[in-house]
Amino acid sequence: MQETSEDMTQFKAFFNEWFLRDCSKKVKNGKKTRAKEGKIMTTYATYGYKKDPNDKNHYIIDEEIAPIVKEIFMLARQGLTPTEIARIMTEKGNIVPSDVVGNTHTRNPYEVKRGWNRNAIKRILQNMTYLGYAINGKQKKVNYKSKKILSVPKEDWLIRKGMHEPIIDQETFDIVQEHIRTRTRKRTRKYEWLLNGIIECAECGKKLSVIAHHLKSGKITFYLKCNTYSTNTALHLCTPHTNNLEKLTNIVLETIRQRCREYLEESQYQIIANNSQNKIANQKDYTQKEIEILEKKLIIMNRKIDNLYEDRVNGIINIEDFKRMYSEANNAKNNLQNKIKDLKNNHVKEERVMDLGKIVSDFISMKEINKTMLVQLVDKITLSENKEITIYYKFNVLNNKINNKINLKAS
Repeated sequence: MQETSEDMTQFKAFFNEWFLRDCSKKVKNGKKTRAKEGKIMTTYATYGYKKDPNDKNHYIIDEEIAPIVKEIFMLARQGLTPTEIARIMTEKGNIVPSDVVGNTHTRNPYEVKRGWNRNAIKRILQNMTYLGYAINGKQKKVNYKSKKILSVPKEDWLIRKGMHEPIIDQETFDIVQEHIRTRTRKRTRKYEWLLNGIIECAECGKKLSVIAHHLKSGKITFYLKCNTYSTNTALHLCTPHTNNLEKLTNIVLETIRQRCREYLEESQYQIIANNSQNKIANQKDYTQKEIEILEKKLIIMNRKIDNLYEDRVNGIINIEDFKRMYSEANNAKNNLQNKIKDLKNNHVKEERVMDLGKIVSDFISMKEINKTMLVQLVDKITLSENKEITIYYKFNVLNNKINNKINLKAS
């Protein structure tokens, strides 16, 4: 009897796997056929077009937006750079693509409207859709089991010409591509710096990046800059935040060392360590209980799937209902399995209790601080336009007192 039950379980597993693979194959083949026919497969219409109300797989020109696209191409044909065109579009108040295409209803209503930028202009200028091409197959999934999406090489795209009315003629498009090609240069050097990804603008919240200033002596000096400001300077959405990177980095590291000495003295360390251990232990207990609850739900879901299969075999439900109900139940099962997997992974990480004393002593004693050591202590660093630095630590004990601002001007 037990052997029969195991055989049935293996058969069910095989059937489930086959069913999902077969459904995935049929969907993929259907999409590929439509793509080869030149059908529009995108959820939202390209900027300058809109979906044909009589055929969702066909574009018609958006009479309100198309003139903007034509103007962008005409300016580019005249030799203007994407940055210059973005400035003109912003000054004219032309509607940006993000306000026409996509899930505008999901956006934060209080976010800063950033206007046009060079990247948006460049994407439009390089889009062959405006020549009347239907372009599909730019991306693909690894397989039906994974949500990971891969980019497909341009030579493998599925492109059909003459599928809708063009906005731009071929001659204009080719001239613009040549302008872009002659201006494009490959970046040969990528600068690595300690605070990369950690330091951000106090005013707009965007990350800061670096610019290199080459001196006549051959020496290179690095300065910080705000990405919001550099992306669209004409809008004055933020300020440059220009500061000497080396000087700022030295001040930040010395401040962290001083904070460690002040708050993690030997007499206080044991109390801090115990508090950290208790917090981690409580979190572990909560995580374990959550895992147990989800595992019980998973057992119930497996029983439901088994019952569905038996109902189908016995003719209680038809094949269409079985497919629909099985698909829903299997999706719920996969979600439960993923949640359990994530919680167990976090559980393992929680069991690796961080030796706070060692991290602090290493940070104080080491002359060369690397990125790994820094991110173990620091959550983020903000820099304001008036040159005030604020450091936010990952350990609450370091943030118990007011995080005093460090003024670069006074340093």
